[in-house]
Amino acid sequence: MRMRTLVLLPLLLAPLACGKKEAPQPPPPAPMPAPAPVVFAVSSVTLGKALGSDKKIVEATSTFGVKDTIYASVETVGTADKARLEAKWTFTGSKGPVSVNDNSMELVNLAGPSVNEFHITKKTDWPKGAYQVEILLNGASAMKKDFTVQ
Repeated sequence: MRMRTLVLLPLLLAPLACGKKEAPQPPPPAPMPAPAPVVFAVSSVTLGKALGSDKKIVEATSTFGVKDTIYASVETVGTADKARLEAKWTFTGSKGPVSVNDNSMELVNLAGPSVNEFHITKKTDWPKGAYQVEILLNGASAMKKDFTVQ
């Protein structure tokens, strides 16, 4: 009997001796990649008769008087080393479009939202009728806004 106990004892103790091994530590989570920069773009164009100190239109309108200064507030988003914004102002009368004015500006080191403004003024009265301002970004049309002078 003693012999059987001696033979069986190691078999009974073997599972206890093996024990459960600790699971390996999971690898640390991979760092989140930096978000891709937002491509520089025109997000909105608002027309009005006056600007606030932040270059945003105080009260948006699409109807102007013959003596008004006409402002276009151009909001942009994204990042870029440099960009060119242009405003092409056109009288769209019965004889077809006639250029009123072209403005442009060079922008550098752009990061995040920004606001820029264009405006047109005239010493004499604006002709009554339909007009349009087209905003171009790096030579490509980004947005158009129609307005009238009454």
